[in-house]
Amino acid sequence: MKFALAAIFSDDMVVQRDMPVPVWGSAAAGETVEVLMDGIHVQTQVTEDGQWKAVLPAKPAGGPWDLTARCQNEKIVLHHIYRGEVFLAGGQSNMEFALQDSQNGTETVKNSSLERLHLYMTPKAVTEEEAELLERDSRWKISGPETSGTFSAVAWYAGRTLAKYLPGVHIGVISCCWGGTFAPCWIPEDDLLAFPEGRKRVEEYNFRMGNKSDGEFARELLDYQADVDIWNARIAICREKDPNIDWVTLNRECGLYPWPPPAGRTGFQRPGLLCQTMLRRIKPFSLRGFWYYQGEQDEDRPEAYAAMLNALIRRWRLDWEDREKPFLLVQLPMYISNADSQTGDPMCWPILRKAQADTVRTIPHMGLAVLADCGEFDNVHPIDKRTPGERLGLLTLETVFHLPAAGVSPVCVEARKEDGGVTLRFDHTGGGLRLDGGGFQLVDSGGAVQEAAAQVLGPDTVRVTGVPEPAEVRYAWYSFGPAGLHGGTGLAAEPFALKI
Repeated sequence: MKFALAAIFSDDMVVQRDMPVPVWGSAAAGETVEVLMDGIHVQTQVTEDGQWKAVLPAKPAGGPWDLTARCQNEKIVLHHIYRGEVFLAGGQSNMEFALQDSQNGTETVKNSSLERLHLYMTPKAVTEEEAELLERDSRWKISGPETSGTFSAVAWYAGRTLAKYLPGVHIGVISCCWGGTFAPCWIPEDDLLAFPEGRKRVEEYNFRMGNKSDGEFARELLDYQADVDIWNARIAICREKDPNIDWVTLNRECGLYPWPPPAGRTGFQRPGLLCQTMLRRIKPFSLRGFWYYQGEQDEDRPEAYAAMLNALIRRWRLDWEDREKPFLLVQLPMYISNADSQTGDPMCWPILRKAQADTVRTIPHMGLAVLADCGEFDNVHPIDKRTPGERLGLLTLETVFHLPAAGVSPVCVEARKEDGGVTLRFDHTGGGLRLDGGGFQLVDSGGAVQEAAAQVLGPDTVRVTGVPEPAEVRYAWYSFGPAGLHGGTGLAAEPFALKI
């Protein structure tokens, strides 16, 4: 077997400071491999299946260094390697959304030269063979006008925030995401089969796939791609006529995006597939923690999303051999389709947001970037990616590095009836609450929901009135609507629905 390093190892990479650094690859079985960096020398033996892994000891931030791997008379040398802070950014389309396509993207890309921000994009592949082919062109890149445009906008803004507040430390960001994916796409099939919600997802996809051959699936994909190309051409024509056209008009003029894609053995939505062909090809690269922005695709089964998140977080931490590795979620923003707004809010997105918030509260070493005041009507891909990215970065600084970055949003911790209304108390208010617009509702004993008046009474207290004997108080508890409560640092308050 050819002597090689795994594809994620290249010039200009960042490995995690203050943690052991695994280095791995392939070689002939039984051979000895030596790895050297920063005066450290380690050896390992190649296993019978032609794989090897060496582990460099933990050291503080620094660099640049060369990393050398030797096997017999062969030598691989990588240049400009740094120890710094590394995060893996996973999820679906809103994490994948490119910097160049985001709000003010052209100008941001033009000014994106940051010598301490390093970027790696995991190739999108549905087979091991495709991954190996695409990995030939994959490598770490330093952020700049020629490299940042196609990178995740949310992850780029989060990485830039870390670079700003961690002076002298190089930041590495690994993107591993694919638009339109369910959470089960990123969980091994064996894990999914071990709990009811996961097993149902596998069974549903297998039913869609049926007994079709790979050839039949390939023909379906060609037909589907033709429909997508036609839709994209219509969108391009409309945008050429009016660059500021909104999504309500685009969807009306061009029709909805062709969805769902066909199901097949190598379909990117197949449960467990991308975990194998993408995520596990970069494990266990040394990193501080995970950023995860996903959930939109799971709106058809919102009640199962908490179980999916729990399984995903547990598996990713196990794969990286650290049950306490920080895992930070980006909560879904406001969104509703034009069609749903006409027929009635299906209320799936509030349940998804609750699953994200409950997961953060019940699993240690997690955080939640709240986007209740973000989102666009009838557009599941809002173009403002600076707000979620910077909030994710600030959240990381506060929860992972314990810096006074005010990255945690206000959260309601108490609701009590008194004097004909409801008094709410909040934590993480950032110096005081402010209310600019609506968002509060009260539910009476019969289940009727009514808009409620709200008033900030103190730095951590809100008074809600409007229903004589309320049974429940809600804030921003809908798919799309106002969310006017913020902390003193400008962070949006977390949505909630509380029985009282």
